Amino acid sequence: MKASPKSIIFLFAMSLPFTSALVAQERPNGISVTGECLQKVNRDRGAVTISSSIVAPNAKEASRKTIEAHEAIKSAVQALKLSGLSTGTSNYSVNQECEYNPKTSRPACAGYRTTIATRFETPNFTDLEEIIGIASQRGAQNVSQLEAFVSPTLLKSEQESCLEIATKNAQAKALKIATGAGVQLGKLISVHEEGTESPHPFMG
Repeated sequence: MKASPKSIIFLFAMSLPFTSALVAQERPNGISVTGECLQKVNRDRGAVTISSSIVAPNAKEASRKTIEAHEAIKSAVQALKLSGLSTGTSNYSVNQECEYNPKTSRPACAGYRTTIATRFETPNFTDLEEIIGIASQRGAQNVSQLEAFVSPTLLKSEQESCLEIATKNAQAKALKIATGAGVQLGKLISVHEEGTESPHPFMG
């Protein structure tokens, strides 16, 4: 399983109504334009979720064994001293493990299942392979939610940069329209912001 970070596309639109004054007339008129900023941003963080799940006769024992197994995985990952690594518990559940018995028409319960999941995030995508490898060696029951994403810090920076570009684009459009129509571009009346993002697949 290999992590292959892709890019994400942001499209911001700025609606900017301007006033304009006709050369041959005194009354003001309006010009409404939309400025755009199409920005390609590389995803700068990767994440994977590792789960441990154990069934035992009672809930207390199931929890104890699962915690021990899962902490061993986390300790092994922490021992790698990966730069920029962050972790957080994404799931902790205890449920009675039962299956329907067609012979007795009743559920047959084998005990209790405890499941603990931890999400590991890192700025180095190659580190995900090491984390997954350790999890497999330590008996993790599930590896899921392998993904790449744009960190909040980078996202905010790119959004602010894109807003400025979209505004200048709208102003340039308005000026061209006014010039082509033979009018003078007046003051900016109002600003309306819109933003969308178009993600690309991560796995490769």
